[in-house]
Amino acid sequence: MRHAYMILAHTGLQELRSLIHALDYAENDIFVHIDAKAQYGYEQLEDIKTSMSAGLFFITPQIDTTWGGSSLVLAHLALLKAAYANTDGRYRYYHTLSGLDFPVKSHNYIMHYFKEHDGENFMSCDFDDSAPSHIQLRCDQYHFFQDSLIGKKRNIWKYIDFASCYAQRAIGIRRFRGKRILKGSEWWSITDELAGFYVRHADEIASRYRWTYCADECFQFTEIEDTPYIKTISPRGNLRFIEWEQVTRRDRSPRALTIDDFETLQQSDILFARKFIYPQSKELEEALIQSGFVADQTRN
Repeated sequence: MRHAYMILAHTGLQELRSLIHALDYAENDIFVHIDAKAQYGYEQLEDIKTSMSAGLFFITPQIDTTWGGSSLVLAHLALLKAAYANTDGRYRYYHTLSGLDFPVKSHNYIMHYFKEHDGENFMSCDFDDSAPSHIQLRCDQYHFFQDSLIGKKRNIWKYIDFASCYAQRAIGIRRFRGKRILKGSEWWSITDELAGFYVRHADEIASRYRWTYCADECFQFTEIEDTPYIKTISPRGNLRFIEWEQVTRRDRSPRALTIDDFETLQQSDILFARKFIYPQSKELEEALIQSGFVADQTRN
């Protein structure tokens, strides 16, 4: 059973290198997309490429991604298409990770886990919270400024965007024509069959979710709601530990994990965790390695 790990990175070069080392096994291939705005590039990973057991592939051209923008949908699709098209071997599972993720179980544990649950798709969807109007607003109306002028900022363009969307709704613009927008986590582990579905429909998805808001949390679920794949989503969720904190009144972000999270990460259905930021998370990473939960793949 072969696995493809697809990493979206935009910050934390050393954390990204540690993640790649932790995934470096012959049964894995690793696909990396580094944001076009990042302060480092693929050339800073070339030194580890030749000594790896796993294949390491870089996605080009690099996409200039923006928080909440449809550019993130394009980046996910670019990774999926590259992994699915790799002629060196078909993968049984495809995993999306951020560059600040880290595996919290050993390679053998992860391989055994997916063999034991083969055929399940590990995704976390808020089925009970996917009908409210503010979720529909993400995709039903056009968000023309999200990628270019807004991002995570609460600026004048954000308020213009709000006004524009409500005006669109008032005059009857419903891009999805009553279809329910589902929302969940953009980090998942999916089967070859589901990966193929997304790749076959990639052009339609890219077009349908252009000028949307936070559609990287919506397209995966919305696109399969009316297909048999929706019934293959595991009740175990996406097998990831992410704990959110309120950074400001309007901003919730994943907090940096520390050694205090070590016991929590031993739960059997947690395979990956986010986010690992140095130096706060270094002690936790070392404890996971020393405990045998994660093999020490670090190379100088």
